[in-house]
Amino acid sequence: MSNCPHLGFHTDAAKRLSDAVTLHWEAIGYDSVGKWVAYKLADGTADPALYPSKRDAVRHQSNELLCGYLRLHPAGMTVCEAEIMIQVTRKAHDRGYRFTDPDAKHGGRDLILPITREGIYQQMRALTGKRKG
Repeated sequence: MSNCPHLGFHTDAAKRLSDAVTLHWEAIGYDSVGKWVAYKLADGTADPALYPSKRDAVRHQSNELLCGYLRLHPAGMTVCEAEIMIQVTRKAHDRGYRFTDPDAKHGGRDLILPITREGIYQQMRALTGKRKG
């Protein structure tokens, strides 16, 4: 683990996800932007495929409820971004949120992660039920 200004550390799961997302950017550049990646919540292992839609990413997983889904943006993903994505998605999942396809039998939602440090802390507190103080 290394230091992360957001959560205090980087897990191996975050490093795996960051590497996978950044590899797509390095390999095909802007053609990766807007595509979807599925990753295992347990260990951050990403499906090597890029999907044109979230629906396609969900449908290609053996157990859609054990995965997180993210839409790619330019320049890949830092380890900090991956750590935040995994931690927030896990916490939301533990509280009953499901990130599968909206047409799927379990329903579906997406998180829009805040971009400010305070926004990240607020989201983490909301998901863990802790109040600032």
